[in-house]
Amino acid sequence: MKHSFSHTSLFTFHFSLLAFFFSLFVSSSYAKEKQRGFAIVIDQKSLDEARNEVNDYAKAVEDVNGLKTFIVVDKWGIPDSIRACLHQMYMQQVAPIEGAILLGDISVAMIRDAQHLTSAFKMDQRRDRKESSVPSDRYYDDFGMVFKYLDKDSDAPYFYYTLAGDSRQWLKSNIYVGRVRPTDVGGTSRYEKLRRYLRKVVNEKRQQNSIDQIFYYSGHGYISESMTARIDEKQGLYEHFPWLRQQQNGIGFMDHSQENSIKFKLMNELMREDLDYAILHHHGAPETQYMNGAPKIKSAEQAKEFMLHYVRGYLRHAQERGKDVDSVSQVLQRRFDIPASWLDNTFDPAIAAKDSLEDDDSDLNLTDFKTYGYKPNCRVVMLDACFNGSFHLDDCIADQYIFGEGQTVVAIANSVNVLQDKWSDRYMGLLGLGMNVGYIPVYSGYLESQCIGDPTFHFATNSPVSINSLLVSPDTKLKTWKKLLQSDYPDLRCMTIEQLHRANAISSEELLQIFKTSPYAIVRIQTLTSLAENNDNNFIEAIRLGVNDSYEMVQRFALRYLWQNGDPRLMACLMSICISNNTSERCNFNAMNALSVYPEDELIAEFERQFNNEKVHYVKRKKVHDEIEKAIRRSAKSYLEDIDEIVSTETTDKRRRLAIRTTRNYCPYYRIPELFKRFRTTTNADEQQMLLESLGWRNFCYQGSNIATFAKEVSENTSYAPAVREEAIKTYRRITRK
Repeated sequence: MKHSFSHTSLFTFHFSLLAFFFSLFVSSSYAKEKQRGFAIVIDQKSLDEARNEVNDYAKAVEDVNGLKTFIVVDKWGIPDSIRACLHQMYMQQVAPIEGAILLGDISVAMIRDAQHLTSAFKMDQRRDRKESSVPSDRYYDDFGMVFKYLDKDSDAPYFYYTLAGDSRQWLKSNIYVGRVRPTDVGGTSRYEKLRRYLRKVVNEKRQQNSIDQIFYYSGHGYISESMTARIDEKQGLYEHFPWLRQQQNGIGFMDHSQENSIKFKLMNELMREDLDYAILHHHGAPETQYMNGAPKIKSAEQAKEFMLHYVRGYLRHAQERGKDVDSVSQVLQRRFDIPASWLDNTFDPAIAAKDSLEDDDSDLNLTDFKTYGYKPNCRVVMLDACFNGSFHLDDCIADQYIFGEGQTVVAIANSVNVLQDKWSDRYMGLLGLGMNVGYIPVYSGYLESQCIGDPTFHFATNSPVSINSLLVSPDTKLKTWKKLLQSDYPDLRCMTIEQLHRANAISSEELLQIFKTSPYAIVRIQTLTSLAENNDNNFIEAIRLGVNDSYEMVQRFALRYLWQNGDPRLMACLMSICISNNTSERCNFNAMNALSVYPEDELIAEFERQFNNEKVHYVKRKKVHDEIEKAIRRSAKSYLEDIDEIVSTETTDKRRRLAIRTTRNYCPYYRIPELFKRFRTTTNADEQQMLLESLGWRNFCYQGSNIATFAKEVSENTSYAPAVREEAIKTYRRITRK
């Protein structure tokens, strides 16, 4: 039903928070109250500059999404106030909001002391706080988290918060949030960018395009460049979007190895006007999508040219750093056994320009959008890369995608670095059922995952299941969810398992049975991740089965969980993978890391037992045996030195601090009792706090119950410093999820 847009009404919500007050403009185009609402948060200047476009956007949200819109004018620029306002609107009786968009100059929450909520961010917080904090709009969408205000920057709209010890220590967002933060870089004013974006997104929303053309890309060095992973990924995409099996070329793929300068082919693909959704796996920086890396060498001539390019670049860089060029040149000649003539034209302007151009062509940079007229038209782009979504900066890759003249309206991207082995395509199939794209980062479970653009954007669907309505109040719709557990649509099964698990309405035994019997790979991934939160015997059994799963990502996740768990009962299945002849690159990577959590003598004993089985066949058997044994011994010793340095009384504070930080990612679990002992013997409160923080990363570890008991005791012991006790309760909550 179509409705005319009524005049904007002015309301004032009165509440007190840090002695600040908020004024709210509320608009609605419906004559009657709607069931759900949506907040458009915008600063006054941006509203004045783009009032017509904001009103048109509000009208589109109401017409297309069926939401009552509230235009919230940020008078003070304080994240606390905005968050409190959104919470109030979420709790209101009439049209409680299900999401919000932050338009214009809305302050950025910079989160500290919560690195366990990220997938990979591990920076020392003694470094510049702009770099060692996580910009995240999870601050605005998860009302169950408790943050304490620390400080603000005078030169940027950054407000710093610490995650409190008495807070929930995992993410469970109440609403979805999108961010549209234009700046004045690039010669176009922020207000023109905002107006242009809103006009674009209104047009795309009203098109009501279904999702029938998707594309995925694999960049250099990502997940060890495993071709097995990418082959299996297409199978998973067909599970996400099963109707794509029935049409021509519904799923496109591109790998960096196809061309030495693949970015031009990639840009062409993303400019297709019929492309709906793209998943781009690669490394990244705020201003760069890393595409190619070193070129593939196919001839002696190419090998020589690669070497020339490398040494010329090395020499130029040495000159820029003030090094003596002649000395560096001689070092290069000796190291690579090359003649001096190879370096003669290093500083020739034409050669330097050619080398620079070749370097630029290996990656996609911010300047390429303007230089090559790159106008991506793919409606939604997932940038599965580090830092591409650094929305707090003046410019970033994600912003270029949405603010350009193409038809891209949403980029799902990461504000800091991100884990390669994560479930990047989680629930994306629900986009095919009309799910609002803002739910994708919400259910990622990570602090860094951001929705850059309109979070209410969705694709058209004929599905009888109203997925957005189900996700608004999932706890009250358990009967409906249970009916969907047998859905023919795998993603609905996944989300059903997620919601039932969150509500404690499905047992660990039931999850394991689904894992054993489901024909769908993505459902098996879902049950495995849900079982991981239980960390019980059924989780151990799922890992044991998962390391031999037919789907690479299930196998890879199972091996990663094995690494994170370290239960002695899993050593046998780990060793079976280590002696397997055809393990994929990334699975092998996780298996090698898993070896580091077990004692060397026990690993070797299990290796000999399995390798000496008469059913194990290898050509050059002795050589293979020795190579595997060497790898096992090397992996088993990898991080013992860090534990030794932590417990030693002769280690310097600097070295011990570095060793403790290392144990957050890499820790032989059988030596955890030694960390307990070190904690009790040291009187250094900072060290105690670091040890507790590191132990808190063991939430999937078989020693988790011992760590939780230890942390609980410390939190209740008043002889420890308050900061130590607060860290202890955080660790306890992280391990127990209480």
